[in-house]
Amino acid sequence: MRTVREIFDASMGLIDELGSKGESLRRETEEYQRRTPSIINMMISEYRLLSGERGGFVPMESLEDMVLRIDDAYALGVMQYGLAANLLVDENPAAAGFYQQRYEELRNIYFSRRMSDGGEAIEDIYGGIEFGQFARW
Repeated sequence: MRTVREIFDASMGLIDELGSKGESLRRETEEYQRRTPSIINMMISEYRLLSGERGGFVPMESLEDMVLRIDDAYALGVMQYGLAANLLVDENPAAAGFYQQRYEELRNIYFSRRMSDGGEAIEDIYGGIEFGQFARW
């Protein structure tokens, strides 16, 4: 489990908003800090919808809240791009478009792999055809 701040930090690194010592919580990022919890809530809702999760949802209210029931790979490998896209949508549409495209690409890869886990073997009901044993040519 990760905190909203860890996703925020990763996102600030992507959009080059870290301070000279690597800090993300600065005066220049105050607007981003205020907007982040609601954007994270939107992405958690999307995650829950795509994964088929039901039940209670506890919304994020601050940067120190824990992002529950989302694994680290998704939180730090995918959500940072979605956050970056949503934070930059007004001030840099080109960069926001790039980050949104990357977010969607990684999200789709994540869910396609997640949904394919635990697949069953397909029973071969024809037997022998795969080796060309009954071919005329």
